[in-house]
Amino acid sequence: MINLRAENKHPVSEHLYGIFFEDINFSCDGGINANMVNNYSFEGVYLDRATDSRVIDPLRCWNLTGGSISSEAAGGLSENSKYARITVSGEAVLTNLGYNGDKAYAEKGAMYIADGGEYLFECYIRGAGFKGSVLVDAVDDNGASLTEAAALELSSDEKWEKYSVSIKGVASGYGRLRIRISGSGTLDLDCVSFMNSDYWNKDDPKWRYGKLRRDLIESLAALKPRFVRFPGGCIVEGRYLDNGYKWKNTLGELYERKSDYSLWAEDMPSGSYNQSYQIGYYEYFCLCEDLGAKPLPTLNVGLSCQARSMQRGESVCPNIPVDSPEFQCVIDDYLDLIEFATGDPATNEWAAKRAAMGHPAPFVLDRIGIGNEQFGDEYFKRYKIIEKAIHDRYPDMICVFCAGIHPFSVELMGAPGMDRVYQEARQYKNILVDEHSYHSPEWFEAMNTRFDEYDRNGPGVYFGEYAANGLLAPIGNPTDSESVASTMMSIASTMMDSNKEDGQAPTEPVNTSNLFRTALGEAAFLTGIERNSDIVKQASYAPLFNLVECDQWFHNLIDFNPKTINYTANYYTQKLFSTYLGTEYVPFEGSLPEHVYASVTEDGQAYYMKLVNTGSEGHSVSFSFPTEVTRAQGEQLQSDDGNARNKLGFYGDTEYLIEPVPVTYAVSGREMTVDAAPQSITAIKIYK
Repeated sequence: MINLRAENKHPVSEHLYGIFFEDINFSCDGGINANMVNNYSFEGVYLDRATDSRVIDPLRCWNLTGGSISSEAAGGLSENSKYARITVSGEAVLTNLGYNGDKAYAEKGAMYIADGGEYLFECYIRGAGFKGSVLVDAVDDNGASLTEAAALELSSDEKWEKYSVSIKGVASGYGRLRIRISGSGTLDLDCVSFMNSDYWNKDDPKWRYGKLRRDLIESLAALKPRFVRFPGGCIVEGRYLDNGYKWKNTLGELYERKSDYSLWAEDMPSGSYNQSYQIGYYEYFCLCEDLGAKPLPTLNVGLSCQARSMQRGESVCPNIPVDSPEFQCVIDDYLDLIEFATGDPATNEWAAKRAAMGHPAPFVLDRIGIGNEQFGDEYFKRYKIIEKAIHDRYPDMICVFCAGIHPFSVELMGAPGMDRVYQEARQYKNILVDEHSYHSPEWFEAMNTRFDEYDRNGPGVYFGEYAANGLLAPIGNPTDSESVASTMMSIASTMMDSNKEDGQAPTEPVNTSNLFRTALGEAAFLTGIERNSDIVKQASYAPLFNLVECDQWFHNLIDFNPKTINYTANYYTQKLFSTYLGTEYVPFEGSLPEHVYASVTEDGQAYYMKLVNTGSEGHSVSFSFPTEVTRAQGEQLQSDDGNARNKLGFYGDTEYLIEPVPVTYAVSGREMTVDAAPQSITAIKIYK
């Protein structure tokens, strides 16, 4: 009998479970960005993998037949704008394939059209002496119509005009956008958008700029996230210093935003991974507001990605020296962001920008990330300066402190172990330490007790990036650095191909991710997080989204293709833990069977139990509650095959092998017995 105790309960952090969003695996453009047009503004910036440098290619992803096309900048929509100038004599056809991942489907149309669906086409056109007509539709790879054709009624004025038409789908399938230009002369084209008209919160006027793909956002809302971390991840740091994420470039009208290449272009055969910033900081804050989640923006500290710098063999990681005048700009980015989110538009220019974009009221912002996954003395001195600047002005702001690239006690790759990290962090107030771990399911199960002995008077913990991959690896918290280094290298091979030579396409590692046994390991670990939810304040799985067969990283929470979504076993696990959660943790006495883990929380209405069995044998476990209970119902994930995986390809629908099923249990007075099925994750609401 497991006896739940009425005493020694502790509050569960109200922000415990959240989501971590990074633009990786085409999560943003090609993912949550509802606009299906790739390089929509003719301002594409990419990575030249041969020279490892930025390349501007304004016409990439576009194909014109029957006329001529050039990139122009004079007289653009803004001083930052480039646009396409198209000259025709007769007929020209301009096409865009959408986001096909630039790998196996690089020549395929990737815009999904549903028969009977409504689609919105928008663009800016300047006549520039053109006489003729423009027709817009979507066609499949064989040229067959997927939508009706819509005509744009062009203005005779030779100035920029915005055009918007609704187009109806007439067949279901993947295709491409087609713009047919008939006549003679020259016209200028910019900001081309083509999307499903049923985008997220379409009737809310604050969503006047970037639009979000509804089904992907609904998958996030179902998790009931308490916070959203954005925009990453390694893209915060940048491949090089000038490639770090610059939030100020993501504001304003879409045509005012300055795009850049994504760091994850390093894993694309042609370096074709552009960040258009149609979804920028304003949209991220609006999304947090819609989800009822706290925003956790994370900014650069004037230091590039240290891990990549070491891989390149650099003796000094690219950085902005803290004693240079330029470092003040780094500090200002933090202070200006807080004002953008929370300031008074009447007195602050950044708050005025927020109001002008459509949100006069302040957003909620009470936490901010200072760097991503950085480490060592170079990071520590930067954190100290930035933290002081923030807390001098905003003393209650929670600052997130990087714990580096590994979760071990020993130093590795120049990154200090956890003891050194927490020694440094203890000198600060209003701090969360951001630990990361990508490791084996067995490691996560063993780490169920990781936080049991953490100092309750020390810094809070944010377990900010974690996922169990499919590798068998050394268990526990090893103290031998050679063993740890070997482990980290083998784990890295399942996530990304980091050993490729510059200029060479990455090879595909074996995908052992998102197997059911990875979800089991994560679930066992999460029961330990709930037990220690007085010290572990936040947790988020990473990465979040993945355009299937186009990924740069394996083991992602939600797979998707242009048509639909695949909820992984790991997603269902996160959902069970996030939605079956009370406000207080309830301790218990008694021994659970081997490989069985439990956590119980409660609120005024019910107890919420998680019971995880990672073993191959079933067990019957009886519980006694401090108060009488009336009924119990919940959901269970179970599979006898630990290697089972929900499957989705670039085309088609998901094949579900693992889905939650409803369960009910008999209760009697204060007691209940639960069958912990072999290899199962069960969440139960037990009503008082």
